[in-house]
Amino acid sequence: MAISYVQPLLLLVSLFFLPALHAVNFEYCNSKCQSIRMLESGYDFGNVTHVNISPNPVGPDVGELSITVIGHAKESIHAGSMEVYAKSENITDLLRKQPCTIESGTKFVLPLSEVPMDILEGDYKYVVSLLDEKVGDSKEAKVRMCVDFDLPTSSSTLSSA
Repeated sequence: MAISYVQPLLLLVSLFFLPALHAVNFEYCNSKCQSIRMLESGYDFGNVTHVNISPNPVGPDVGELSITVIGHAKESIHAGSMEVYAKSENITDLLRKQPCTIESGTKFVLPLSEVPMDILEGDYKYVVSLLDEKVGDSKEAKVRMCVDFDLPTSSSTLSSA
């Protein structure tokens, strides 16, 4: 009879902790020039709550990543795109771009699959930018939100690459 109580408890605990296993720490790209208040709330467009990467940790034989950005939108984007970059001090490589649409007042889940693995020399980060292609009369896309993060690796994972 004790088993019948343990199984639902294990299921509940696993559902609570499993999504966090693929989550990574991220920062807003504008964090260096914004106040603490802005850092807590994200961009005017909305905020990101999670960035998940699979596989996690990333090994030297991984060719492609899956990245999922989750958040809440305060405004709509009807002609948008997501871009993923690997960025170091001297190099910025565009790895993937895909269209997206987001409605205001909604939770968004933006999956990016088949993102090529890119290893740059020195310190580098992955950057995910949300662009709005149609903002006023501007012919250039406007960055509505941007986050950057380090790839989750074990201490010896990429040293042999």
